Amino acid sequence: MTKREISGYIYAAIASVALANSFIFSKLSFSEVNFYQFGFFWFFTGTIWNFLYVLSMRHKNKFSFRASVKKINRELLAVSLLEAVATGLFYYAILIMENPGVVSFIGNVGPVFVVIFGVVFLKESFNKVQLFGIILAIGGVFAISLKGFDSFNELLISGSQYVVLAAFLFSIATIIARKKRKTIDPAVLSLVRALILLFSFTLIILATQSSFIISGRAWALLSAGSFLEVFITIVFAYKSLQYIKAFKTSLIISTKGIFALLSAWLFLSLTPLYVEIIGGLISIIGVVFVSFESRNK
Repeated sequence: MTKREISGYIYAAIASVALANSFIFSKLSFSEVNFYQFGFFWFFTGTIWNFLYVLSMRHKNKFSFRASVKKINRELLAVSLLEAVATGLFYYAILIMENPGVVSFIGNVGPVFVVIFGVVFLKESFNKVQLFGIILAIGGVFAISLKGFDSFNELLISGSQYVVLAAFLFSIATIIARKKRKTIDPAVLSLVRALILLFSFTLIILATQSSFIISGRAWALLSAGSFLEVFITIVFAYKSLQYIKAFKTSLIISTKGIFALLSAWLFLSLTPLYVEIIGGLISIIGVVFVSFESRNK
């Protein structure tokens, strides 16, 4: 293993830990604010972090506002809108589900959707190993989501449907971005997504007459969580891509559920169930197999 690869793995691990702990901060924030206030302030600070990141890139001559504005097209807006809706659903799931680590593990169904949509829309193919990975990932997610067999309506944990729907929308956005990767700037994409969410939650707060005034503790939690999710995760994930292949970065970040469960135990006093741990590990193994074909490209 070269020094560059080690650096890439470290960057990806930092991104994974940062993303996992952003879920914890979001969960803690919900004890201080309602969902509409959370969305407004989370993405308000997220927009600021995005602007700072873009400005830092511009300072290093790696970014041009004029060139980026020209790149804003239907595909970028579509991807931004899909990711915005998916992000909203994901955080709503964190609100109504007890353990954010479980939410994170269920989100591992995303790569399965990406592979399936890649076959349908991009005429890609998958082998038997990937098919086995799809079965494992879905099985692991189902094990985590399972509530009981008393009735069909109470089969799955409440909120798991929002995570699956979010992963579904994220996967569509990924396919569009993959197909139009030459015309979609990641920095602009992240900024536009944050602006869409900020604008949407601003309208919702005004419509519901929710308060724009929150406590200092809420400000601290929201700012820290948003910093971890919007800034640290994005920056270190992209840094990782400079040193290791995309599938390796994706696999390391898919372990975020483990860190989220650990942080939930430390900071929220939530002890994970054995089925959640086992199901989460199975879903990660499934993601490994799903990514097997990418390793050979």
